[in-house]
Amino acid sequence: MQVCLVLTAGTVAACGSGASKPPAMPTLPGMAASPPPTITGNDPRAYLFIRKGCPTCHTISALGVKSGTEVGPDLTYAYADVVSRFNEPLEQFLPNPTGTMQMVLSTLIKLTPEERDSVIHILKRLHDESAAPQSH
Repeated sequence: MQVCLVLTAGTVAACGSGASKPPAMPTLPGMAASPPPTITGNDPRAYLFIRKGCPTCHTISALGVKSGTEVGPDLTYAYADVVSRFNEPLEQFLPNPTGTMQMVLSTLIKLTPEERDSVIHILKRLHDESAAPQSH
């Protein structure tokens, strides 16, 4: 079985059998020696996270992305997790993060307002999909 990650219409970033090699991610200071993520899915929503370097620390299991380090929580659950950890919705947290993410998003990973909106939309969608009843 061949697994491919499609980045944009017709552009393939990672392709292979089984676990594929990820596309080149940005090197984050202090994380250069980190093992690369493993991509086993082909969900195009993963591209933004991969391109920005999020899997350096975070798995996104619903999108088939496994962090090589897993130092941060799985972003599949971030939409609800942010509320429980920081007592505010992701829509308020991401523009003005606190804690570790304040440092990461102000110095290492820069999100444009459009990218931030896309991240919020994708993470909300993952939350909604996981909350939806499963049909058999």
